[in-house]
Amino acid sequence: MELFIRLDINIFATLILLILLLNSRASAGAGVKTNKIFGRLTGMVLIITVSEIISFAVDRQPGAIMPALNYVSNMLLFLLAPFTMGLWAEYVEHYLLREVPDLRRRRLIRGVPVVIILALVLINPFTGFLFKIFPGNVYERGPHFLLQILLNVFIVGQAYLTLLQNRQKMDSTKLLSLAAFPLLPLFGVMIQYYFYGTTMIWSSMALALLLIFLNVQKSLLLVDSLTGIDNRRSVDNLIESMSERRGDVLYGGMMLDIDNLKEVNDAYGHATGDLAIKRAAEIIKGALRSGDFVARYAGDEFFVVIEVGEPRALNRAVARIHEAFTDYNRTSGEPWEINVSIGFDTFRYESAESVDQAMRRIDELMYQEKKRRKLERRLAAEMGTEAEALAGAEA
Repeated sequence: MELFIRLDINIFATLILLILLLNSRASAGAGVKTNKIFGRLTGMVLIITVSEIISFAVDRQPGAIMPALNYVSNMLLFLLAPFTMGLWAEYVEHYLLREVPDLRRRRLIRGVPVVIILALVLINPFTGFLFKIFPGNVYERGPHFLLQILLNVFIVGQAYLTLLQNRQKMDSTKLLSLAAFPLLPLFGVMIQYYFYGTTMIWSSMALALLLIFLNVQKSLLLVDSLTGIDNRRSVDNLIESMSERRGDVLYGGMMLDIDNLKEVNDAYGHATGDLAIKRAAEIIKGALRSGDFVARYAGDEFFVVIEVGEPRALNRAVARIHEAFTDYNRTSGEPWEINVSIGFDTFRYESAESVDQAMRRIDELMYQEKKRRKLERRLAAEMGTEAEALAGAEA
């Protein structure tokens, strides 16, 4: 009973981690890179937490196999800790940066303390630098126990630097949740270091993962994995938020469709087509205000909602988007161009059905604009062909 009381926090943490792990694998965004890293991170902490339960359960217990279990379980704790910190660093990097151009360099920097800790673990049976199992199956910390803690803190520090440099990209709730992952275990380290025999490190990390799941991971279900902007699911949340200001606000809605994505795909491949979609999302976001709603609605379609004081404000926003695409095509240096057809109109929220009707109207306007622009391009191409033929005849 006394042992259960000592380990009840870890047992509870194990249940939390199992739920998080199953949820992350079953979620709609399980294939997204950030979610994959979160799943691996949760699995790693789960293994470590179970190892800690075993180490405390077998410590000082008689039996021929108990010292071996004591040694292996404690060795796993030291061995997996730096990899866990490294996974958290990669989670932060992919969540904030999406594309990590210097990922190899970052991994090499993190690899230095990992290699040192691995070396300490490998030579520990001969040196007892990290821990020893004394006669009577008694675990005791070694003289370099604190060193491995400092090396893990170094790994965490690299990720914290990324977190601080990109803190403007997220709200305070997400920032504090990400920051809590190493801070809560560090608090547990201090308690466990000064109050020998307590189990606080990995159970506090389970709590930190729960905070990340509730405040960060859930929001990723509303993010498009390719572009990083909102996805179609987030439109429902937007409509729900509109209901709180029923009829008071004039909204401007836009439906945008990339004109020539099929030609880009056919000529340069689908990887370039994906790049074109990402660039289109960046251009649209850049042409609007930071608080405006931009979502990838379908493959090459985007949905935009902005608050406007008058219809002319919506016209100006549409003009800015077209101008932004023109500027990109002039300066990008890419062999391909991207443009968009935009259907747009103003509306007020009267009911969810009224918003749905407005979206259908805007969608129809977009398809009309797309047909018009396609006809213009075809006529321009025909006129260009005729001009070339006349020039050839005159020559």
